[in-house]
Amino acid sequence: MNIKPLLLASLIIPASAMAEFENASYSYLGMGQETLEYSESTNDFGGLKFKTKYKGSNLVQKSGGYTAVGEKYGFFLSTSSTLLANEEREKWRFPSIGVVQEDDMTVKRTAIDILGVFHLQNGHFFNLGSRYNSVSFSRFNFSSTDRTNELNAAIFARADHSDAELTKQLNDLIAKAQAAKVCITNSSKQCIGTKQADGSYNVSLEDFKEAKKFNPEATSGVVFEDMASWSLLAGWGYDSYFIRKEIGMRYQFAFRVGTAIYESVLNTKNNKSLTRSFGGDWDLHALAGVGYQFRPEFGVMATLEYNMIHREEIRDGNVFLPVNDLKALSPQITANWAF
Repeated sequence: MNIKPLLLASLIIPASAMAEFENASYSYLGMGQETLEYSESTNDFGGLKFKTKYKGSNLVQKSGGYTAVGEKYGFFLSTSSTLLANEEREKWRFPSIGVVQEDDMTVKRTAIDILGVFHLQNGHFFNLGSRYNSVSFSRFNFSSTDRTNELNAAIFARADHSDAELTKQLNDLIAKAQAAKVCITNSSKQCIGTKQADGSYNVSLEDFKEAKKFNPEATSGVVFEDMASWSLLAGWGYDSYFIRKEIGMRYQFAFRVGTAIYESVLNTKNNKSLTRSFGGDWDLHALAGVGYQFRPEFGVMATLEYNMIHREEIRDGNVFLPVNDLKALSPQITANWAF
């Protein structure tokens, strides 16, 4: 017995679904509350491991539509973005020490999807396309904790931060500064040491060690960071609208995975941007929704959407962005129309 026709008929394209299927365009607009979790981690901050943790909620919108092309094809064009970002406290934790820094943080994100569609003509379809992701941070109100001094003690206990090694580093910097007729600066771009009558600075080993300490309060103002990436996405979806448009219940499901093909990072503390292609990073998107069609041309959906973005460390010399993960869970209400 040849089972291929049976499989195609009973599992992939039932006769009843084939009879009802209609490749129809529609648009939508929605709004909801998004819970965001963001973290950064590295195994080498002064030779130690650390991880940041942030969790907040934002008001978000999503909008877009589906355009039918022929009998089996089409494409989605959709956007989602933060309307209002709330401030929450971020914590920087070293597993061997504890929380050594806190700051206030806001996170905003924007996503644009362009996804081609191939219908199986039973409500199910496959997707292939791209996603543009933009994530923006602002950090401010930096403060130390009762564990900050323990971190500095651990850093200066390392061999590469011994007095002999730091003296060597300092002498090299003094020679370069004198040749260029500039001063040695700290992380806040301020000259360190004692200013002399001729305008030069006398920098002692203690001055140098003080400048190299981890000091959250030395970060003034607001630190902004922008991360942008283009990703390739592939996945599966289901929408009962394609097989049943009459008044009644409507269901949606989607699952997509992707990989970043280009990334760009810019932080206001650094004087250069970081870029990378095909870094092996990944994206994940899942959606489930249930709603009601009040008319064949108009309906309302309640959806729950989950997005995760994982990015490996990107580095250029001493400038780097650690491994980072963004997770976003968003319940939303959307209006759908096809007039």
